[in-house]
Amino acid sequence: MQFLMERLVNRTETSMGLAPPFDLASAVAAQIQRIVECRPYVGTRGARICDFGMPPIVDTSIGMSDHERYGARLLDAIARYEPRLHTPRLEWLSTGKALRPYALVVHGGLVQDEEPIVFRFELPCPDDLA
Repeated sequence: MQFLMERLVNRTETSMGLAPPFDLASAVAAQIQRIVECRPYVGTRGARICDFGMPPIVDTSIGMSDHERYGARLLDAIARYEPRLHTPRLEWLSTGKALRPYALVVHGGLVQDEEPIVFRFELPCPDDLA
């Protein structure tokens, strides 16, 4: 299943030129990345304007219980905004780095062409992208 924007990007009209084949795992990983990068917005007097996204993880403390709370909220967001990922779960990996002690990995299952696919996505850190 493709979301609307994915259907627009992955066009099939020959007059527009064909896009590369749809990669479900990459699309799900991109959606999870968007969820983490976007920030929910609350307007004046507590009016919830947009619930899509996650608060910045740097606003939490470095304790594992705070990470677990962040992870629970992320799992809720994934369940709501990325229904193609079945039975999502999180794993916190120790990195051994002082400024980034843990890496977050999302696991779950996908179904594409009636075939089950194991999904694993380690959320990138800006340090990793440089």
